[in-house]
Amino acid sequence: MADEKAKSPAEILYAEGMKYDWKQNQSPAAATLARAAFQQAATMGHSNALRALAHLIYEGRGGPQDREHALLILWSAFIRGDRDALEELEDMLETYGETAGDSRRAKTAVATAQSVGELRSLVERISDFMHDIARERAASKREN
Repeated sequence: MADEKAKSPAEILYAEGMKYDWKQNQSPAAATLARAAFQQAATMGHSNALRALAHLIYEGRGGPQDREHALLILWSAFIRGDRDALEELEDMLETYGETAGDSRRAKTAVATAQSVGELRSLVERISDFMHDIARERAASKREN
């Protein structure tokens, strides 16, 4: 009980959503409850909930399926600073490309997934470089 008081409301909702998400195979209502909890937590800015919601929407669990909306949600999560969303977006775009009925859209989705993979690599290199700079600056300040 004391642990729950220390958690933010968004974290509590996310945890609740995960409990329902794990039970969704046992009850169709569980997916609906998971989706609602993730939606509320995502509205509060919880990045894991936003990504979980995107997957439920993509697959049509707990509500209507909207694959394009799910892709947009993951992109939005990345734009808001969630680097983990890029990997999930890349995977989702690949799946989308494999199942898209329109061959032009399928090819574009696969090419976009490749671009997202390249972006992930670039962001990782930039991040590593910036961390190196930060470590060097911190070490320099300790020496002075």
